[in-house]
Amino acid sequence: MGWMFGLLALLGLTANAYGDESAGGSVGPAWERLADMPTAVAAPAGSKQGRRAVLTGGVILGGGVSDAVQAFDLDGLTWSQPTRLVTPRYQHAQVTLADGRILVLGGRRSRQPGQAHGPIASCELIDADLSKTVPTADLPMAMSSPTVHLLSNGQALAVGNHVAAVFDPVAESWEPVAPLIEPRREHDSVLLDDGTVLVGGGIGRATFERINPATHESVHLQARLPDALDDLAMVLLADGRVWVIGGQHLNGQTTDETWLLTVGEDGDSSLAPGPDLGLEHGVADHVVVQTPHGLVVAGGESQNGRRDTELASAMWLDPIKLTVRLLPATDIAHDDAVGLSDGGWALVFGGQVDGSLLGVAVPTPIRAAHRIRLPAAGH
Repeated sequence: MGWMFGLLALLGLTANAYGDESAGGSVGPAWERLADMPTAVAAPAGSKQGRRAVLTGGVILGGGVSDAVQAFDLDGLTWSQPTRLVTPRYQHAQVTLADGRILVLGGRRSRQPGQAHGPIASCELIDADLSKTVPTADLPMAMSSPTVHLLSNGQALAVGNHVAAVFDPVAESWEPVAPLIEPRREHDSVLLDDGTVLVGGGIGRATFERINPATHESVHLQARLPDALDDLAMVLLADGRVWVIGGQHLNGQTTDETWLLTVGEDGDSSLAPGPDLGLEHGVADHVVVQTPHGLVVAGGESQNGRRDTELASAMWLDPIKLTVRLLPATDIAHDDAVGLSDGGWALVFGGQVDGSLLGVAVPTPIRAAHRIRLPAAGH
């Protein structure tokens, strides 16, 4: 299905409000189309490194897997490809370390017929000046769609499969810190203010668990999602709550629901319904970008009756008023894209306009990049 279906799907969108503020039509400025990426990719990884956004890997046109490292100058708004990955990969993760190096980890290596597309354990480091990429220690076990966070001590904590592990950037080694209570794939996680990591959802998972790197343990929260959800998004809010947004049921159907998760200091937790997104068939594989004036939810896919519709839609979520408003759409769908923040800007890079990463269909990656700035309160 082509990107036109994604645009036509916008006709089914309805603005939604939660609380005492009513929602109108689309609000805010239009998206700005940035220079196209040098290489079209779906399901890459990305992180900020100083005044650059750096994207790695992804699925390319024809279904192959990319080893590209694509750097976007956030001031000059120009692209470069300064180095390449050692191992082509997609559905992986990356994080920028305190010394400026970029750690790239896990994912999948191949989508070609007859070749394994299972998870991989290999990792690599990109130099701070992006001039060289070298292999580093493998993960304790292979992980597809891992999540990763930079801890206050400079180590990186990765979550996936059956384990949470930390990477020591000085020794360039991994150490398992806690077995996961449930194996996780296509989950999400957030770093909490106390240094613990909250993990939620994943294929076949409706639970949350909290990983404590200091005590080397993971514990289940009492709160649970109503149903198992994968390809969901979780964001830590300023008041300490976690906003859980969208996702996909085991039957493939996507949801437009959101939830607000409260995690108490004594281990108690509760999950309350949040505002619906107003998408007729819901959303998964979307990006959520946190800006000073709210969250931008963009792209992804809706699935109804196992039929995917890639989305160009976008929404503005206000974490104070708990409202959802429709933003103008991008001019092309962004499914399996990367979203990053730059001050007040929300940026979205790449993705696909049709197809399925692990299904029969071959995805059609895109080179498009967009950004939008939410207006300040009262504007």
